[in-house]
Amino acid sequence: MNKVRLSWEVRPDAAEYCLQAHKGRDQAFNGTPVACAKWSQSTNECTIVTGPNPDHVVLGHEVRHCFEGHFH
Repeated sequence: MNKVRLSWEVRPDAAEYCLQAHKGRDQAFNGTPVACAKWSQSTNECTIVTGPNPDHVVLGHEVRHCFEGHFH
């Protein structure tokens, strides 16, 4: 994935939202997620969903998912 359109959505319910958004997929969270990245094939866009105050490690982790997909 060399070209990615990226957006960032800040939600107070990011943990619950991410659990629901990834429900039923082979990727499982270890514990409660603090953020997630969702890929939309129809818009060719990756949306990062976080709570209101993510640190650079969380953002970097989710950006990496946007470019590499599932890596862990």
